[in-house]
Amino acid sequence: MRNKCENCGKCCLETEMILSFEDIELIKKNSIDNIGEGDFVFKNENEQFQLKNIDGHCVFLNYSAKKCKIYEFRPQGCRFYPLIYDISKKKCLLDDDCPRNDQFYNKKQSLKITCSNLKRFLEQQFTLKID
Repeated sequence: MRNKCENCGKCCLETEMILSFEDIELIKKNSIDNIGEGDFVFKNENEQFQLKNIDGHCVFLNYSAKKCKIYEFRPQGCRFYPLIYDISKKKCLLDDDCPRNDQFYNKKQSLKITCSNLKRFLEQQFTLKID
């Protein structure tokens, strides 16, 4: 899939991105700012590790440039975006917050495969049971 992103930064505003242990370790290992875990992650009310927001946006968003400071080693959930899994609806959806969500998966088979990968990731990393 080619990157169809227009770098608007909307996906990084008020993010509730859940992080796996692998995400956290990858960020710590590769961050050039020598960032500590407490600088970018916290435990949410469900006891899951979640990416911090500062001033309403992801701690790693260069707000003025609308660029991710850790794009090369961004969390897996960010890599799947704009595809998200809605637990209440029990299905994958393209996030309405993304202004170009219709540009990412123009082939049904590609969307189906990526949705399967997203479900598997959620089940393995967060012990979620997904139907």
